[in-house]
Amino acid sequence: MKTYAFLLKLRDKPGAMEVIAATFAHRGISLATILANDAATAPDSLATVLVTFRTTRSRKDGVKAALARLTRVVSITEREEGDPTLQQSALVRLAPGAALPTDPQVQLTRLGVDAATGETLWALFGPLLAVEVSVEVLRASGSLSALSIATVAL
Repeated sequence: MKTYAFLLKLRDKPGAMEVIAATFAHRGISLATILANDAATAPDSLATVLVTFRTTRSRKDGVKAALARLTRVVSITEREEGDPTLQQSALVRLAPGAALPTDPQVQLTRLGVDAATGETLWALFGPLLAVEVSVEVLRASGSLSALSIATVAL
């Protein structure tokens, strides 16, 4: 299985996100991240939705074909893991003394310490795969106590 991303351009109507999510769900694919902008400030008057998900190539092709048939979907741009235009950020809360990721592609920014627990809040940013691997290392070490992830397509 691979991580894929679809950058969707949509006619901005109520329920658009529900239809998109249902299209994935009906094919047994869970969405990993979603980032959406409404059409209010878009020069083309279309909403933009970026979704990432893990699946097989054949299931990805099936959901793409189903999305293309939706009247709300104007265009689909496909990207996959390793594409340098896919960047990911993660906010992580780490146990005191936790080892930090060492991948040189991942930028680390210390955001603060919780005085009550001693946990440290960090921001990680970099290529999608590098951040995903860093988060998995933290999870496997048992030092990850909270996580929030966002993906962007440049």
